Amino acid sequence: MLKKIAALGLLLALTVNAGFADSVTEYDLKAAYLLNFAGYVEWPGSPKPVTICVYGDNPFKAATISTLLAAKTGQIDAAFKYPLHPAQLTDCNIVYLAQSEQDRFDKAIALLRNAPVLIITDIQDGLPEGAMINLITESNRLRFEINISTVLAAKLKISSKLLKLAKIVP
Repeated sequence: MLKKIAALGLLLALTVNAGFADSVTEYDLKAAYLLNFAGYVEWPGSPKPVTICVYGDNPFKAATISTLLAAKTGQIDAAFKYPLHPAQLTDCNIVYLAQSEQDRFDKAIALLRNAPVLIITDIQDGLPEGAMINLITESNRLRFEINISTVLAAKLKISSKLLKLAKIVP
């Protein structure tokens, strides 16, 4: 999985203009993680396309998202959306709660509690209660931690391939 993500990062660098290639950011990599997670999670009813929602201030570049979706054509059927209201989160399969929403995580997570929605954050102080995956930076590397009990409560199945790469949080 990490090799695939690194290859996708390289693909980003090679497929967009040279100015962008020199500046692949942390959020470009996080966008690749969000899309790749879609390929390692099973939802009840197998949604097509998988809807990835970014809630709060959008840190992702439109060009990055377009490049990633094009690179995954035929592998992962996904679409990115940007809901403005918490009630719209129930229409998502994956929700990325932006750091701008940190003060309102509880409200969004309460709305999604036990719903088949993969909740992803990137809080460096630890996995927030109710979130399922947290993207963290350790030793200048992007890693992730998973709360497996929260995932199971939402009736989601995560591939053992993904679980092997994660730090499991009780």
